[in-house]
Amino acid sequence: MDPLDAVLDEVALEGLDGISIQTLWLRLRSRQPELGLNLDPLSQQFIWSCLIRAAEIRFYLLPEHRRAVTLRDRFVEVDRDTGIHEMQEAEPLDVYPVSVVTEDPGGVQGSCQFFREREDVSEQIRSADLGAPLTLEQVQSRWSERLVLVASQERRYRALIGDEGNPELKLPDLCYCILERLGRARWQGELQRDLHTRIFRMDAGKMHYLRRKLDRNGLITLQSHVARLPSGAQQHSLLLLLKRFHVDRRSKYDILMESTSNLLSELPDKTGIMMKLREQLRVSDRTFKRVYQYMLAAKLVSVVRIPLKELDPGGGPFKTLRGTDVFVRCLKLLKPYGQKEAEEDEDDENNDEDGDASVKRSVLGEPRIIERDMLTQAYDIVVSTGTRGISQSLLRGRLNIGKLEGRMVCRLLERIDYIFFCIFDQKNAGLMSRRDFFKKHYKSY
Repeated sequence: MDPLDAVLDEVALEGLDGISIQTLWLRLRSRQPELGLNLDPLSQQFIWSCLIRAAEIRFYLLPEHRRAVTLRDRFVEVDRDTGIHEMQEAEPLDVYPVSVVTEDPGGVQGSCQFFREREDVSEQIRSADLGAPLTLEQVQSRWSERLVLVASQERRYRALIGDEGNPELKLPDLCYCILERLGRARWQGELQRDLHTRIFRMDAGKMHYLRRKLDRNGLITLQSHVARLPSGAQQHSLLLLLKRFHVDRRSKYDILMESTSNLLSELPDKTGIMMKLREQLRVSDRTFKRVYQYMLAAKLVSVVRIPLKELDPGGGPFKTLRGTDVFVRCLKLLKPYGQKEAEEDEDDENNDEDGDASVKRSVLGEPRIIERDMLTQAYDIVVSTGTRGISQSLLRGRLNIGKLEGRMVCRLLERIDYIFFCIFDQKNAGLMSRRDFFKKHYKSY
């Protein structure tokens, strides 16, 4: 990437909050791959003069000084063998508190604490009183850390979705803010646990739906992350990264588990002798024991005991001194390592699907009546089904709403005692159990 394009990219990745001048130099020094440009005073002045001429950059004056940004590498504290993040220090203070800009008439999306209060000083900088633009030294002495640089909406969105992303894709404001947060994190990414507990402070279920929308559109990547707290407890979460910043960080045991899975998949009946597997992996007994214990915990393999005469008819002896058969401990592959399980459409406790995909696809949505609220229309549909009831998936289809909104509608109607649900077990028919909703009047039937 051209050095000047890299500078614009760093400004865009910082988001709608903007980037201060000192933070810009910090980001450029730590950029990966390296910028390839020396950041001496003359180079800084050259970069500043280019930024002034860039039409995609606006300059804003904050009502207060921006706190200094500190960069932290979480992966320095990761144990290379186990892949566990040994947390040794508290999280730094958040310089960019979340303040979502919603439904802006100009189409601006993102999070900005002083979106309404900050002042646009672009014209003052680009054409001063004497006709010449302000120099970097003049700007720093006049405004210091109150001045921030903000890239245009198009430039910021392009930096987040990458060259392969679809610029026509319209994201909800909250989804965009999550994407913006990941862009600001660069190669470090963000933990889903931190996003919903400390940064956005929202329900974990809502964060799950927002994250899944980004994942299904191919904008982010996910990988498991295990952290050990100073208290000794372990926390499991997902590490979210922009697709352009994805790095496959795997521990030694992840690689060995994948190798073991590949070896077993090539053997007859996907079963292999433990001793031979360890020899093929060329690891110690202790390491191999931990590998297959991890695989047992993940339900990837099972330990089976097979008579030696079945495994090696030409070998021997097949009997012990007591006259019993000699058994060999083997590993049997149950599921290939890394196989992505299909996500359930609903959580177990709220599973309302009937397992019939053709039925769900054939549901015709009903016209929405603007003068009537959503709850009333949902209740009327439930009433119209009579004693047959209706599943949540069919109700969503007729209302033309998503899963999260459909679940909230059903829960609210149930809470105000207008409807109730019954669970129908369809496992004998090879289908999942199903929740059907009924009008409260039919509860005595």
